[in-house]
Amino acid sequence: MNIKIIVSSIFFLVFISGCSSSGDTKDSPNYKKAAEINIQLGSRYLGQGKLQLAKAKLVKALQQDPDNALAHSTMALLMEKVGQFEEIDDYYNEAISLDPSNSDIKNNFGTYLCNRARYDEARVQFNKALNDPYYKTPIVAMINAGKCEIKSENYKTAEKLLRKALRINSQSVSALYFMGELGIKSQRYLMTRAYMQRYHSVAQPSAQSLWIQVQAEKALGDKQALKELFEKMNKNFPDSDEAGMMMELYRR
Repeated sequence: MNIKIIVSSIFFLVFISGCSSSGDTKDSPNYKKAAEINIQLGSRYLGQGKLQLAKAKLVKALQQDPDNALAHSTMALLMEKVGQFEEIDDYYNEAISLDPSNSDIKNNFGTYLCNRARYDEARVQFNKALNDPYYKTPIVAMINAGKCEIKSENYKTAEKLLRKALRINSQSVSALYFMGELGIKSQRYLMTRAYMQRYHSVAQPSAQSLWIQVQAEKALGDKQALKELFEKMNKNFPDSDEAGMMMELYRR
């Protein structure tokens, strides 16, 4: 065989090999795109309660693109879901360091911290999100922060946040619900009645929402309203915990 043909063939094989291997680095667009797809799948599985599949996809995403902030924050959501709290702070802090302008991640971190009764730390994250002038959905953080302030019994701040959210969207189901809950916690039962009436005008009743209104009407002494609420609860949610609490309240 001609020596020139041999050399040319070797050069061609080396060139093709080099092209193939260059696509296998973790900095390549292919890996980053694959990570994005696995994050989407992991999020979908998480929403469907398929937690093992969610974990497998998110672990793969982190292997493919360790610098993807969304992969870290979604893994934190999964870890909270399964009750593995040891690494959650690390996942959130890494996500924020990788994408410090992402206020959705700060809102999620604040919500997690509040759920763990770490209220001061939660406020820090909520405030960072709310102070971001480019945050596209500040109402979400307002409502979550308001809910957190109710849990920490800081009712004045909670009301301020929730009213601000309602100025953005007067029909926000979550904001109306938590204003009703706030009325119960702060013993302002007329306020609860007003907000739960507004809530039930835009959302289907739930056992939880009916129970909030039951407590208000009991305190206000409206027997007719109580009767109607009892009938709704017993018809639609007879086996709920709230139905049991309602009957206990009725016996008093």
